[in-house]
Amino acid sequence: MSIVNSEITSDRMQANNTRKISEQHTDHLGKIYTIKYSGVDVNYAADARLAADAITVDESTAANEIAEGIVIFKAGGDPLHIDEGGWFSKVIPDYQTWEELATGTTIPFMQAEDQLELVNIQYTSRVSTNDKKLIWGMTNQQVSSVNADIQVAIDTQASLDLYLPWFDDEGVLKDA
Repeated sequence: MSIVNSEITSDRMQANNTRKISEQHTDHLGKIYTIKYSGVDVNYAADARLAADAITVDESTAANEIAEGIVIFKAGGDPLHIDEGGWFSKVIPDYQTWEELATGTTIPFMQAEDQLELVNIQYTSRVSTNDKKLIWGMTNQQVSSVNADIQVAIDTQASLDLYLPWFDDEGVLKDA
């Protein structure tokens, strides 16, 4: 989807009768990815490797976009929407569909053992029930249950944030 050009930029014969090859893959945004390898047999099918590497680069760009989205969620942000001055619209991912990005970024939190991790995806309230059914493969009832669990996590975290310890770092009782 994203790789628009792939070429072998260098193919040199080495003294030990092997080849040293450099590839360059360019995505639809103009970003260049370089792959280098050496020790390849002289009869090696470099063009076949070039095509396979283009697929690998393409898949890694989508995986990296998902990983970046997870980092944004963990930092308390929303990688799925853009604030348009008070209303939110879906982001347009660079390397996949919005649905693929939404699935890849939200499901890891729903796999978590600790319910409080659901706080990280609180912005899924901006995602419609129909979109949630699509990206999560759920029924309306299941989506409602997930939404309820997310709200419990948010409420629990808010309650924990209000807690003030009775003693300071030196063990001195704080004023109540």
